[in-house]
Amino acid sequence: MARDRANIRVDLWADGDWRALTMGAQHLYQLILTHPTLNYAGVADWRPGRLAAPTSGRTAQDVIADAEELAAASFIYVDDATEEVLVRSFARHDGVVKHPRLHVTMANAFAGIASTEIKEFFAFEIQKLHSEQPNLALWDHPKVQTILKAKARDMKEFSQADCMALGSAMGKPLAKDLNTVPMRTATATATSSKEETSSSEISDEIPRPDVEELLDLLDSCLKANGSKKPSRNKRNRDAARLLLDLDGYDVKQVAWMIQWATCDEFWRANILSMSKLREKFDQLKAKAGVGVKTPGAGFNGDIDVDAVLGRDVWSPGTPPEGLDIAEEIAWKKAQRAAHHAERLAEAKGKLGLPS
Repeated sequence: MARDRANIRVDLWADGDWRALTMGAQHLYQLILTHPTLNYAGVADWRPGRLAAPTSGRTAQDVIADAEELAAASFIYVDDATEEVLVRSFARHDGVVKHPRLHVTMANAFAGIASTEIKEFFAFEIQKLHSEQPNLALWDHPKVQTILKAKARDMKEFSQADCMALGSAMGKPLAKDLNTVPMRTATATATSSKEETSSSEISDEIPRPDVEELLDLLDSCLKANGSKKPSRNKRNRDAARLLLDLDGYDVKQVAWMIQWATCDEFWRANILSMSKLREKFDQLKAKAGVGVKTPGAGFNGDIDVDAVLGRDVWSPGTPPEGLDIAEEIAWKKAQRAAHHAERLAEAKGKLGLPS
């Protein structure tokens, strides 16, 4: 069922986060919300040039800058690789979950999402609605239950702190071909309520020996295979950093996966950069049998906590006030480490192993 109208809440103008946006960002949000390509999962085509065209004087660069601002405030998420943009709160505010017939259309739209990240972010919003309103009729439909069982991540947690680095190229002048801009996630600009320094800039300034160690290992494995070494660029450094800081893997686990992937007959031809390794990490785990062949076994015999306890949807919550971005990242990392230690002890207990 094609959309022929948009449901825009009038109380939007009372929202403090919305009122903090610039006019350009507000205009882009409403343009996406009313765009003909927006489906019932809240996902539209991401074509900056086409989104600029309906407004006189707008350029693709203007659209990208406004998207950067919207993503910093967690209104949208852009995956440039799949040319998709997600309106995070669409399912909550559009009323699709309460419509007697649209839930199947929504589920079909979810199945058609190409971006792994967008699928996970949308699933999180639906699962959150399910926990808040468990008596709605749509939850019993098999296609909707697929979303309830899907892997999910909180976009707000993902975009506000750990992934500011991914879209930093958005602030640079556009190349003639928009696909050359490595913008997978639109990120924070000077409109951020924090300092005008993104976590990506901080990570550039602070050397990360663990990140360089992983990049060096991948370089050496690719060289041994006769493949060209990938660029030591921001995108690949960020991928290594996010595997450690956001995804929760340690250096030994990522190194194990690098060595496995570059020795596998199929994947050695496909994993040619750190960014690709992170993109395919879950698929690589499944192929390598991590947490599948033996429920208690993970990388190099470590405990795969998620395989024992189920996928963890915990998030560190709101950090204390007064922290700058570097301190906030450190705080969240410490909270994740403590939480992982608790889950590891619980998993060992279930397996009858000494903690």
